[in-house]
Amino acid sequence: MERTYLDYAATAPLRPEAKAHMMELLDVFGNPSSIHAEGQLARNVLDASRRAVADILGVRAERVVFTSGGTEANNIALRGFKNLSSSKTLLISSVEHDCVRNTGKALGAGELAVDETGVVKLDTLQDELAKGHVGLVSVMHANNENGVIQPVEEIARLCRAAGVVFHTDAVQTVGHIPVDVDELGADMLSFAAHKFGGPKGAGVLVLKNELEMQALITGGAQERNRRAGTENVLAIGGMATALQAAVEHMHAERALAEAMASALEAGVAGMTGVHLAGAEAVKLGHVRQLLIPAMKGDDVVIGMDMRGVAVSQGSACGSGRVKESHVLSAMGLQDMAGHAVRMSWGWDSRLADIDVALEALAGVVGR
Repeated sequence: MERTYLDYAATAPLRPEAKAHMMELLDVFGNPSSIHAEGQLARNVLDASRRAVADILGVRAERVVFTSGGTEANNIALRGFKNLSSSKTLLISSVEHDCVRNTGKALGAGELAVDETGVVKLDTLQDELAKGHVGLVSVMHANNENGVIQPVEEIARLCRAAGVVFHTDAVQTVGHIPVDVDELGADMLSFAAHKFGGPKGAGVLVLKNELEMQALITGGAQERNRRAGTENVLAIGGMATALQAAVEHMHAERALAEAMASALEAGVAGMTGVHLAGAEAVKLGHVRQLLIPAMKGDDVVIGMDMRGVAVSQGSACGSGRVKESHVLSAMGLQDMAGHAVRMSWGWDSRLADIDVALEALAGVVGR
């Protein structure tokens, strides 16, 4: 059976450019902290990768901290800042990915409500900032379940005016839409390589130059004392190459993503009992969440899989232990929280994939 993969928001296939570069890097075995020739060859790869990432994000290279992925980057941002400012409150949105949400809970964070479309209520944020107890606000750039884009520029402006640090989880946006850290106004920004066609095991935290941060992993002086441990040169090199490829092909890939979204929305509109989540909000082109009141989301996922189409119930970090969507609950759709399916596509997708998915979906839901 030919397979159709529509779960890019969980992870994307490795881009051929990244694979080719990583094959070359398999022979670069030196420790980048060593001063001999082998070590310096690895250091050169690391430095070139850092410059490439920094150039794309519009920042200086020294602001780029390499991590093992988005989860670690987000933990460094939240825990590292909180450890230095324990008297200040952390605020996160009620629709964050679990790595921010659960970390926030552990740190006693307050939650910012969202409206029925999944967008953070700015008036609530303003009220909290006016109280003077907030030290850090973390709001994702775009949601991993429904693709809803948050007004991060305005959130950053409000935080800056209040003297509050702002962090954004940009895991779903970097490599998919243009992202300039300073234009967004973020003091900290996180992303992961495998969402845009890079390897798993590599990510980035971008820090504002003057921002102090306490390292979570201590030991050596790697990453300017912000993240100890020998750097994963192979994955970091693959990440930088994948990001360069994503930017190079971004115009065409965004056009295809939007066309696929339109085709899916048109097809769903003709089905009874299938609805689009966050329909009125501005969304990423490559992520859509469907609500199917008559069926459990996991039943739909299994039915689609049996028909050769890979989709997800929601966050890959949560769907392995099937649970209801806290994102939908935050949007006031508690009754739909267990009845959602996410479809997402990317660099190796085809417009025809949507036709295949719609046919499979119709077979599963009986419409």
